[in-house]
Amino acid sequence: MRFLVCTPEAITLRKTVQETTVLMGTPSMQKQSSADKVLKVLDLFTEDAPAWTVEMLMTELGATRATTYRYLKALYDAGLLAPGAGSSYVLGPRIIQLDRQIRRSDPLLQIAVPLLEDERSPLIGAKNISSLYGDQVLSVYVERCDPDIVLTMQRGRVFPLVYGSPSRIILAYLPPYQMKNFYTANAEEVARAHLGDTWEEFRTSMRRLRKHGHCIGNEMNRTVVGISAPIFHDKSAVSASLSYVRRVEFTSDEQKAELVDLVMTAADRISKQLLSYKPENGAKGPVFTTPRMSG
Repeated sequence: MRFLVCTPEAITLRKTVQETTVLMGTPSMQKQSSADKVLKVLDLFTEDAPAWTVEMLMTELGATRATTYRYLKALYDAGLLAPGAGSSYVLGPRIIQLDRQIRRSDPLLQIAVPLLEDERSPLIGAKNISSLYGDQVLSVYVERCDPDIVLTMQRGRVFPLVYGSPSRIILAYLPPYQMKNFYTANAEEVARAHLGDTWEEFRTSMRRLRKHGHCIGNEMNRTVVGISAPIFHDKSAVSASLSYVRRVEFTSDEQKAELVDLVMTAADRISKQLLSYKPENGAKGPVFTTPRMSG
């Protein structure tokens, strides 16, 4: 299951992947596209497993040495992998370059960050933007206002769609067929998250969130409360969420209500500017489409 969202960073990464997969058409894995094979290798590099040797990759992928070397060469030539200690490979410098490009060119960040930096309310302990990423949510921006606040949110961290207010408010605004497909594939996880034991119960809980226009929660971090509102790049296409976070111990019901107003107002301003976004360089701009689910 995968949501397909056409954003500048997605276009850049897709172009990079296409450049690296020309040599990857091995007959032993014809059921997968070349891009899938490359991404499968990159997905192995995590915080828990940051370095991989050829032998480790062969075992994990079930691939021959020759095939593994072809994968590594393509990724190395593209700068997506680099040599590491102990005859290993680690993530490469191209990823850092792409990260800088995203920070400087992503319309969402270019629009939202200046607006958030101007928001000086003392009620806000932290600000977060999270984007839809497959069947997960990716934290793309964090601004800490309270130096003593403890956050699990960090740029680059992914979270499940069913936990946390940044995720749930995005989930609530997915088109009906996507929401149905998500539930079908994740019914047990939805039930564990107390969002409904049946499709009807789940749909009702999502409808309730849409009616309110925001989500309040602290499932991922009990020391804080997060209040999130959706961000749209199209009138019917949710792609991100904005969250204001505050320490639970210092948050009254009245302050929650004020934070709700603040975050919904800011998210609406960001959405309106995204809807009117036009590329400034005259080149063909990003094609913002409603996320579609495949598989």
